[in-house]
Amino acid sequence: MLGIFIVQLPFSVCAVWCLLVLFKRHKTTPDKLIIWVMALLAASFFCGSHHMDPNPNYKMLAIYDIILQFSSLAVFPIICIYIRSCYVDSEPSWVPYLSTIPSMALFVISVILTSMLGLSGAADLIRMIHDGVMVRSALTPLESAYITLTYQVYFITFFISLSVSLVYVFSKLFTGKFKFKHIIAFLRGEKSSFIANVLCLFFVIFFMLWAISVIFSSVFSNTLSIWSSLWSLIASLVLFMVGYVIAVPALPGGYVNLDRLRHPFSAMRQSTQEFLQGIDSGPMAGVATSGYDKIMESFKRYMDKDNGFLNPTLTIEEIARVLNTNRTYVSKLVNLYYGVTFRDYLSKKRMDYAKQLMADEPDASLDYISAKSGFQSSTQFIRKFREAEGLTPTVWKQTLMQRKK
Repeated sequence: MLGIFIVQLPFSVCAVWCLLVLFKRHKTTPDKLIIWVMALLAASFFCGSHHMDPNPNYKMLAIYDIILQFSSLAVFPIICIYIRSCYVDSEPSWVPYLSTIPSMALFVISVILTSMLGLSGAADLIRMIHDGVMVRSALTPLESAYITLTYQVYFITFFISLSVSLVYVFSKLFTGKFKFKHIIAFLRGEKSSFIANVLCLFFVIFFMLWAISVIFSSVFSNTLSIWSSLWSLIASLVLFMVGYVIAVPALPGGYVNLDRLRHPFSAMRQSTQEFLQGIDSGPMAGVATSGYDKIMESFKRYMDKDNGFLNPTLTIEEIARVLNTNRTYVSKLVNLYYGVTFRDYLSKKRMDYAKQLMADEPDASLDYISAKSGFQSSTQFIRKFREAEGLTPTVWKQTLMQRKK
């Protein structure tokens, strides 16, 4: 009984963090991505744990295997997209999500093959594999295709996805110039900017543990053992730390300090006002001024009076340097104060400025307007304008001129 509880522990950890992030009052794009990550991991661990049952229901196991294949393959690209969102304050395009196609394709084919075999037929094949009595030469072409897809194709795709994700996360650690002393500084709340590096480290450890567990279970048996229990405990600890860093950003910057480690769930219940009032309660990396109002004053002065938004290469990192703070802090403050992401805020500022320019200088070209408004090109300006207004800048300007007449 204790062994089954331990094996189910990673599922429980993922499910709890998934629900906690799901019910957070203020969800950013990374929050939404991590909900998917934790949900997929929870599904994967839940379905995988049933292989440890000494007397499994093989019909249910056939269904669990389909879910396991999809969730364990789909989670890798979503983790990579999430890691990217920790380093870049912009919405990911639809292109990275194409990397989930292999998992969806395998899911569809598995459903089709299982339907053709029937649950009883699929259950018999899984039972023969578990009992070690399967003879490949005695299988029908359909049964052979099912076995090939469920085991060989799945494992090859799994390790390719895992390897690519591991290399990607490693590259983020390398470019982030990670050092192990970052972990201590992060836990003390001294360097909130290390949050992305710390997350990458935990995901690297988790990927390696997962690869070892899959190799171990395929070489040896799928029954409960001291090794499967040990893997479950270590994986649960790593996933708890991942979830803790992600789901409990008590203060801007998402830092976790040792004092708040004793009260991990209190931050999840904070209202916006409590969140804002608590900003000064902990150390912030490099914050020269104290208080939300002072930071926002500096931010507004830089944007409204100094027209910093007109710089076409402006990034949130550059603003963080100007304000002597970090990018995550600025991102959270903009989100709370204006109700939008920093990217959307910047786009709106430039759009409003461009509208005023077109009203004041109706004969100016779009290239001139876009360049003066901080857009990198007229193409980007037209696309952003159409997304915001539902019509092109030229049509908008013509409508404005007609109204003036």
